[in-house]
Amino acid sequence: MMRCIALTGMSNHVINDLKSRLLRTIEIRSPHNFSGVLHIDVGDPVFVSSTSPNDITAGTTGLLARVQRRDISIHRVVQSNDFFYEEREAMMARVQLVAEGSGRVQRILQSELGSAMLVDVEERPVYAAQ
Repeated sequence: MMRCIALTGMSNHVINDLKSRLLRTIEIRSPHNFSGVLHIDVGDPVFVSSTSPNDITAGTTGLLARVQRRDISIHRVVQSNDFFYEEREAMMARVQLVAEGSGRVQRILQSELGSAMLVDVEERPVYAAQ
């Protein structure tokens, strides 16, 4: 059993790239995944799933990946004309992952709004029946 942060609601394109064992950098802007990225470091395992965060339950399958790199950045956007001046900032994270196998959620340990989703995942061998 492996305890790890879950990155949820990923597109099928990202999941398929990771299944192909390609190194993949993912840009994270969604608040539920951004909270998770703040709690991981290089070398940590993560559980990656296309399932939305509200639908993750015991038995949900996904990929186990290892964090190769993590960057947090702030983007500033300025917009103005003769009548107004608007400045906005947005934080985003970039996480570089390498797939290590598949897994199945055994238990959700934490999933409160504003915090990282923490799950216990059982690693599944490649030859395991679906």
